[in-house]
Formats: sequence, structure tokens, C-alpha cells
Amino acid sequence: MSFLIRRPLTALALAVSIAPLAPFVPAAHAAETGKAAATAHEVVIKRDEYGVPHIYANSVYRLFYGYGYAVAQDRLFQMEMAKRSTQGTVAEVLGDKFVKFDQATRGNYWPASIEKQIAALPQRERDILDGYAAGMNAYLAHVREQPGTLMPKQFNDFGFAPSTWSAFDVAMVFVGTMANRFSDSTSEVDNLALLTALTDRYGETRAMDLFNQLKWLVNPNARTTIAASERSYAVKVGSQQSDGALAYALPRYDAAPPMADRLARSDDGLLLALDPAANRETVLAQYAQSGANGPAGFPTTSNMWIIGKERARGAKAIMLNGPQFGWFAPAYTYGVGLHGAGFDIVGNTPFAYPCMLFGHNGRISWGSTAGFGDDVDMYAERIDPARPDFYWHDGRWVQMQKRTEIIHVKDGAPVVLDVYRTVHGNVMQRDDAKHTAYAKARAWDGLEVQSLLAWTHQAQARDWKSWTSQAARQALTINWYYADRDGNIGYAHTGAYPHRRDGHDPRLPVPGTGEWDWRGLLPFSTNPQIYNPHSGYIANWNNSPEKGYPASDLFAFLWGTADRVDEISKRIDAHPTLDSDDVWQILKDTSRADLNVRHFLPFIERATASLPADDPRRRIADTLRQWNGLNDDPKDSGRYAQPGSAIMSAWLGSMLTRTVAKAVPAPFDKWYMTSGYETTQDGPTGSMNLSTGSKILYEALLGERSGVPQRVDLFAGEQPDDVVRAALGDVWTKLSEQQGKDIAAWRTPAVALTFRANNFFGVPQAGASEAIRVPEYQNRGTENDLIVFGSSAARGKVQAFDVVAPGESGFIAPDGTRSPHYDDQLALYTGFGRKPLWLDDADVALHARQVAKLKVEESR
Repeated sequence: MSFLIRRPLTALALAVSIAPLAPFVPAAHAAETGKAAATAHEVVIKRDEYGVPHIYANSVYRLFYGYGYAVAQDRLFQMEMAKRSTQGTVAEVLGDKFVKFDQATRGNYWPASIEKQIAALPQRERDILDGYAAGMNAYLAHVREQPGTLMPKQFNDFGFAPSTWSAFDVAMVFVGTMANRFSDSTSEVDNLALLTALTDRYGETRAMDLFNQLKWLVNPNARTTIAASERSYAVKVGSQQSDGALAYALPRYDAAPPMADRLARSDDGLLLALDPAANRETVLAQYAQSGANGPAGFPTTSNMWIIGKERARGAKAIMLNGPQFGWFAPAYTYGVGLHGAGFDIVGNTPFAYPCMLFGHNGRISWGSTAGFGDDVDMYAERIDPARPDFYWHDGRWVQMQKRTEIIHVKDGAPVVLDVYRTVHGNVMQRDDAKHTAYAKARAWDGLEVQSLLAWTHQAQARDWKSWTSQAARQALTINWYYADRDGNIGYAHTGAYPHRRDGHDPRLPVPGTGEWDWRGLLPFSTNPQIYNPHSGYIANWNNSPEKGYPASDLFAFLWGTADRVDEISKRIDAHPTLDSDDVWQILKDTSRADLNVRHFLPFIERATASLPADDPRRRIADTLRQWNGLNDDPKDSGRYAQPGSAIMSAWLGSMLTRTVAKAVPAPFDKWYMTSGYETTQDGPTGSMNLSTGSKILYEALLGERSGVPQRVDLFAGEQPDDVVRAALGDVWTKLSEQQGKDIAAWRTPAVALTFRANNFFGVPQAGASEAIRVPEYQNRGTENDLIVFGSSAARGKVQAFDVVAPGESGFIAPDGTRSPHYDDQLALYTGFGRKPLWLDDADVALHARQVAKLKVEESR
């Protein structure tokens, strides 16, 4: 079969000659037919025992062409729905129930900006996106010619056909799932509503004190990835200097907050972007959906630990990454090897991005976790009452940019959407009665494609210097990690962050009239970063990068004195040195660790120390003391083997009801009531953490020892020990009535884990029957990868492993036959197994089970 494809925006044409189906080649013959390097116009795709493709080509365009071709073979329906989810075209194929989703998606990005960034790329980088799209389209052409055998069953079931791909589509999958998910966190408008509700109850000064306890910006005692002895943050936060020595870096507003004298108050005293009734509905809907406030929802998060040359045993360096995106069918990440044209890498990456987020190149390895730095601000634009598309900025009325979108709806009429943009960013909400619009300013706006390609090129780095040069170009708030074959390890909190005006409280909106505009972006040198730390290791579970560093307004509560990262660091600290088995064991332990008992047991023990031994509250405390802190169900009985989580869940729920939630007006109290143990029938959508309320409660129990001043007594005049004992009494009453008086027999249902058929947007990416439910939830990565440099077991070579469940492929044929690699990693995952990653040509050839050659000719 031969056909001609024109490359977008260039004069280049491709003559492609390809076999419609990639032929199976017996393993014994694979090494002969699949050469290590492709010939001049060839793309060679070799697949190993688990179906992972290794692409060989001698030009960037051909290399990524082969990548896109392989992805289309394995994940065509998932990628189609990712494209539609990130561009807001889901209703076009799934109907009117997705119209609101499409409206929200289209209102959250500006297509012309992405197109401009792509058009400005040099040819070599444009080849990455164009080649990938052309490879997708080449395989799509085969599908259209042979739909009876090649069309993924999901397209037939949902009643539509796959669409053609472009460079814009390839980039937007990254922008929509990475930038707009992990780097778009904001709750400033919600925070303003909370603050004004507190003000109505307590008055301005006391309200601000409580707001600071609920939404601290900097907690100087927060657990950090970089030790305070090595580096602290030294950029102005608010109007004071956060240099690690201050008790509290946030400026305290004894009077009204900065917004109060600049925005009109609604009749009931609230400053809202919506009317009070609509605001309450919004808050309740956000809570019901995500358990957290803010239009960004609650992204799942990730962990990492790296052991350097001073602590690694039997190796130079060991890296273990657990990116926690949630669990899906097909898998969230996609495994691939890229070889040629300046690339020689292997690993896996979300949604088959044209950049590798987790992997190695033989000399260095890399990984990432969500950074949660504050790179987004909301600006309250003053709107002209007579002209709703004009706003006041720098002393004059300015007309907003506007684009009109047509949302096509399957079996329905098209919907028209107008999207507006100010100098600060897209308009996200309006309060027409108060002539105010809220625009979202993103520090990474206009740098999305640069960030994608920085991630692509960091995989070509050879050392710390060349790697950090790409880290400096990556504008999204992401933690990057590094290890190399010489045993060096490093960490950089990447992202572009605004240089705010003095006095800007980043937790709240500021006026958009000009005086609060950013002064530009901070230099990368101010970003937290460390190379070969004195501790000999790096550990992160989305905790604070370094002392004094301000968190996102939505996720500030993540960075406190009580932090789940202790589950990692305490286990590492227990070993003078660690080998790869020790590092993997930490994964097993932390996947089942209760995140609360380590922090709250000392308070429970103190409160019950003077009680008689036979007092039920004392016996509950003794039971917790004897618990190993692991929630496990080794017999798959459906209930945890020990009573610890049942006790902690009931006790925390009672404590939060008696303290934090009682202090907060409805409906905002719901943000703080969950203990973190509640789950739906299908289990949690992502990783577990100490809940918002639990972290606030912990600081309250610390009292004067807390880094967050406890100016409002959350115990309402009672002694904390009395409240702790009262909550233990509630536990006894509740659980003894439900399960009897034998504390040792108390059990809570084990949390199940579901690989969902919807993507994280809630959009189908597989048939509903493809969801997979396994009995034991594991608080670990969506995938896990282990990379060992200088392994003595491998005679000094790099060893790499990962597990990407359920499997590499999501393909189901029209007759219902599933790919052999559809779920062949599921048992590995649930059993804490792992599979090897091959990089060397000889290893790839030895393990190749399928080889295809594609003829791709380029001419300019």
C-alpha cells in the first residue's frame, strides 16, 4: 500500500509504504530481521514480551512517526478521547450530557496561543509533533481500509469513527492533561468566599486569624525534601522576607484583607463570584466530586525516593518513582523505547506524550512528582456597566479579546460559547450584579509547548548540567528528579513562578486594574534545587520542596508538620545503606501504611496515660500502640486484618466534628470534615493523604509548638486531652455497638482498587465493561519504575524495571478479541512484581517478539 501525506505547515511530503498489519516474527529470527538501526528510509518497530514497542529510525521525524504509529495500534480509542477531552469536543460524539464539560474545557485555554507556539518551533522540534501525528494517521488509514479487523471495538460501540490527527492535537493532549491538570490549581475565589463567611461570624480580625489557621501559606515546620541546613527559600512572600528564620512568613492582616475595600459586598455580606445560592451549590458540588474546594478539583499525586552513592549498597544509585495519577483501563501511562536521531531512551509516559516522564538513557535517569507551587493568580477585573466586554486597566477601558466557539452535539443542536480574555488571562467567572469578572493568570501561559519539549530533551541529557538546562525551560509546577551512573542524585522544583507585588496575598484574588500586575517571572535560580544532598537520599510525597517555600493557595494544607512523606523518610533513615530490594520493600510498606497513626498516636497516648487499664478508651489506645500501622488484607477477605484503621477513622471523624468543622460556617465546613478513610464502592480515584482537616487538627494539637500561630482555639475552651478522650469515647460507643465489645475483633472493610473505564476527566476512554476491580487498594504509583545504576548483580550495568497495569495495549477487535497485552501486567502489579526495561540493542533484539518495518521517505 502506498499513499502520499503532506506535512502540516511545510512543503515536505511523505511517501509511505507500509504493511497493513505489523507482522509477527518468531523470537529466534527477530535479531536477524530487526536491525539495531533502521536503514535510510525505514522505521523499525520491535515489540518485547509485554508488547512494549522500541522504535528505531535515523531522523527525528521518522522516529516519532514510528512512535505515533505504535500508539495508534495500541491506544487509538483512549487517545481519541484524550484529544476530545482536552479540546472540548466530547459532546460531538457522546451527546448533550457532555456539553457543560466541553464549555468548561474550551473556556480554560486559548487555542491561538498553542498554535502560535507550534508555528514558532524550529524544524527539528516541529518534526517531533508532525512526525507523531503522521504516524497516528498512517495507522488510522489502515483502520479505515480494514475496519472489520482493525477498528477498535469501542468506536463501534459508541457509534462514531476516529478522527485525523495534527501537531496541534498532539500538543494539546499534553497541555490538557498535564498543564491544565497539575499546574492549574487555584481556589482564590472560593477562599474569598470562605474568608467573608468567617468575617460575618467572627469579625474581621478573628476571621483572618482563623483563615490563616485553615489556609496557611507557609508553615516553617513543614516537612521538606531539601534539608533546611542546605537551603531555605529567600524570596519575598507577601510583604515580609521568608528566610527560614521567621515564625510565620505570611503578613498578618489585622484590618480587612486587601480585596475588601476594592470590591462591592453582596447583600448578605459575602464577596462572591456567584450569587450566594449558586456559590453554595458550587461548593457542595466541588466537595461531592473531589472532597476538596477549587475549580481544579483535587489532582492525585506522586512519590519518589532516590538513594545516592553514599547510601546505595551494591549499586551506584537507585531511583524508585511512583507517579500517582489514578488507575484506568487502558493504563494511564504507555511504555516505549526510542532509538536513533539523538535519542536512546526507554521508559513510560502518560497518554503516550512525545516526551518521556519516567525513564533512563543509560547515563542518567529521571522522574517526577506534582510540584504544587503557586503559579496561578485570579484577578478581579472591574467591568464597564454599559459594556460588559470592557475592563479597567492602567487607567483606561480596554476591550477583552473574544472568540466564539461552536460546540457540536450528537443528536442535538449546536451550542454557541463566547470565551473572553483580558491581559491577565481567560475570564473564568463573572459577577454581573457587581460588574466584576475573574480572570486567571498563569505563569506558564505561552510556555506550554516549550515545557513539553523541555521534557522531551531532558531525556537526551548526559549529566546534571545539561539536565538542569532543560529543567529551567519547563514552566509547569512539577518536581523533577535525577540520578546518574556515577551515583550522583539531584532534585529541582521546576516551573515558572510570578514575581508578585509586595503585599499581594496569593491566597485571594487581587484587583485587575493594574497596580497588582506581576513584575515578571522569578529566575530559575530561586526555584528549590539540590545536588547530592548531605543525607545521601532524596524523598518526596508531594511535600514542601524547602523551608519557607509558599504552597499553592488550593494545596497549602499539603505542606505541614504532619506529612505522609515521613512514611518514606523514616524507613530510609532506618537503614545505613540500602540495596534495590530494600528500596522496593519501602514501596510495599508505604502502599499499605496508615498515614495518620504515626502522627496522632502520641496525643492519644498522652490523653489516656492516666486512665485505668480496663477503661475502654485506654484499651483502644493500647490497641493502636500495638498496631504495625499497616492496612493489609492478605487473605482478600474484604476486611483489613487489624482493627487500627477502623479506630483511626472513627476517632478522626469525631475529632474533626468536635473541632475544625464546628469552627467553620456551612457549607465550607464540609471541606474539613472528612477523615481521609471514606471511600466509594469503587475505591479512591487516586492516592491517599492526610486529609485537610487532619492536618489542621494536628497543628491545633501542637498548640504553641505549631509553626502556624493558633490564635483561634479550635477546642473552644476545652483542654485538648479532654477532647481526645471524648472522641475515643465516641469510638467505643460507635464500634462496640456495631461490632461488639472485643476491640481486637473490630474491622473495617478493605478498600478495593478499580481501574476505571473513564479517564480522569470522567470521559469514557473504554467500554464500561472494561473497568477492572481488584480487592486490595495500594497507595502507590499508577505505575512504578525502579532504575539501578552500577548494579553489582548486573556487573555494573544499569538495570531498569517498571510495571504499567493493566497492560500496554487497550486494543479490542470488533469481534471482542482483546490484545494479548491488554491486561498481562495486572498480576505483576497487584503482586508487587515488575518487568525489565530493555535499552541496549542486543537486549531489545533478544527479547523482540514482533518486528515491523515501515518505509517513510522524506523530501524537502
